[in-house]
Amino acid sequence: MIKDQYIYPALFTQKEAQWTIDFPDLPGCTTVAQNIEEGFARAKESLAKYIYDLEEKGEPALEPSDITLIHAGENQFATLIETWMPPFRKKMENQAVKKTLTIPKWLDDAAKQADLNYSRILQDALKDELNIDESERSFSVQDKLNRQLKKVKKSLKDLSKIRVHVDRANDEGGGRTTEAEENSYSDSIGQELERIKQEMNHLADRLKKSDEFQRMNEKVNQLINKLKR
Repeated sequence: MIKDQYIYPALFTQKEAQWTIDFPDLPGCTTVAQNIEEGFARAKESLAKYIYDLEEKGEPALEPSDITLIHAGENQFATLIETWMPPFRKKMENQAVKKTLTIPKWLDDAAKQADLNYSRILQDALKDELNIDESERSFSVQDKLNRQLKKVKKSLKDLSKIRVHVDRANDEGGGRTTEAEENSYSDSIGQELERIKQEMNHLADRLKKSDEFQRMNEKVNQLINKLKR
């Protein structure tokens, strides 16, 4: 299950003038430092990088061992290392990626003459083309799920308002809403919920092992089934 916080036991080993830090539960997750203070900082960074790589591959992280079961030998000590993933995810996903751009020479000459920033223009154009609002970006699992839940609640609130409006119109006009009109209202809300479900399915590529996501997905399915009855 993808989480925002991870805590794993680490084994610090002093070798001559430096420390080696290993994570027994995470094969290959190791780092070195010149002193203990630097060792803790490097261990947190190494753990975050290891977890981030697993998330990118869609692989689950192994459960941490009980630190009391880890044997520390001579010149060694075991301790817990904690890492908070949202800032690290943001750092990794905002790192610069080099791209090769091919444009006509006359356009390149004109852009240089106007002293334009290729990188900024390309980023702005991609955001506009993909309809990306950076203010809505989040690197927290819980924030992403909460945002989806708010959309579902808004759709339900809109459905309730429509029903109240229809009931009032019926009372004032002495008539009843036709079956076609009722179906139209339900279809409108149903389409909104379907859209939200599609967004959640897209999000599931990275959160597919999250229990919270699965519970929320089931709720959306239940709401859609109710509207189709």
